[in-house]
Amino acid sequence: MEPDAADIGSGELLSPASYRALLDPGTVCLAQTERTHYGLGVLVLGDWISQHPLHFGYSASQAYLPSEPLAIAVSTTQGPGASAGHTAHVIAQRVAAALAPGHPIPDFG
Repeated sequence: MEPDAADIGSGELLSPASYRALLDPGTVCLAQTERTHYGLGVLVLGDWISQHPLHFGYSASQAYLPSEPLAIAVSTTQGPGASAGHTAHVIAQRVAAALAPGHPIPDFG
C-alpha cells in the first residue's frame, strides 16, 4: 500500500530524527520562513505538511494537519480551457477552510 498524507505528515514511517529533518527549514538553501518552508520532500505550509506536484497538465495537493488529525488529497487535470495555476492546491485550500477554518493552508511561492 502506498503511503498517504497522514503516513507522511505524521512521521509514522520515520524515526523521530528523520521526521525532524523532514520538516527542518534549514535543509535547503532557499529563502524560507519557519511558518512556510520546504523540508525534505514536503512543504510545511502553516500548520499543514504538504506535497504539491504540478507538471504537464496535472496538479495535485496532499496536505495533513497533525493537530486534528485531518488529511486532504486533491488531484486535477487541466485541459486547454482550464484555469491557469495550481488548481488542486486552490481546491485543497477551500476544503481546509470548510473542515478546519482555524487552520488555513497558505499559498506558497
